[in-house]
Amino acid sequence: MQKSSCSHKTSTMNKIYTLGKSIFAYLKRYGNNRPPLMFTCETESCNHRVMHKHGRYFRMAVTKHHHTKIPAYRWRCCICTTTLTLLPDFLVPGKHFVTFVREASVKRKAQGEGFERVAKGVVSPSAGGISPRTIKRWWNDHIHQASEVAHFIAGELIKSGVEEDLLCSHSHGVNPTRVDTVHWLARLIPRYVQVLGQCPSFRMGSFGFLNTQLFPHLRI
Repeated sequence: MQKSSCSHKTSTMNKIYTLGKSIFAYLKRYGNNRPPLMFTCETESCNHRVMHKHGRYFRMAVTKHHHTKIPAYRWRCCICTTTLTLLPDFLVPGKHFVTFVREASVKRKAQGEGFERVAKGVVSPSAGGISPRTIKRWWNDHIHQASEVAHFIAGELIKSGVEEDLLCSHSHGVNPTRVDTVHWLARLIPRYVQVLGQCPSFRMGSFGFLNTQLFPHLRI
């Protein structure tokens, strides 16, 4: 007996959208109401079949002072059973700390602060604090991915019509350290955001907005 295509192993995907200027705004609008969005399946054999609503689950969003439980809504393809989870731009898959806390930590480390001082500054005891080892892990992740993200953004700026040699804005040109590249990325981000005509909230930072634009493997 031939098996149905719905017996295929389920795969998952995530999309990140700007769904409010804050966690409070997200909860007020979507705490009990699904975002009015439609998605099509990206599996080639499904021919862009419209995905169906597939419930939601709750996950934590940890800020400097609070733990907040928020809903994450899902869609599912009835042909290949791929599921899609929609996340607000203050979260990325697999991380409970919100993106602007992680952004603040890498910015402070890039300015020369030690891991312990950064940990005390970005998450308060009222939220349970955070280990300096976690900050170190975030920092190591960031310096490893900064080069690929920076080159992607530089490429997008060139496509948009920027004609200058963007490598000249790199402090050490063609032979940089990874930390040098972190600083280069920090200089490119405001230009990219400006080219896109966006003005992210100062409180929410830029990384969350960038994650709505970046490929999944480049998200920061």
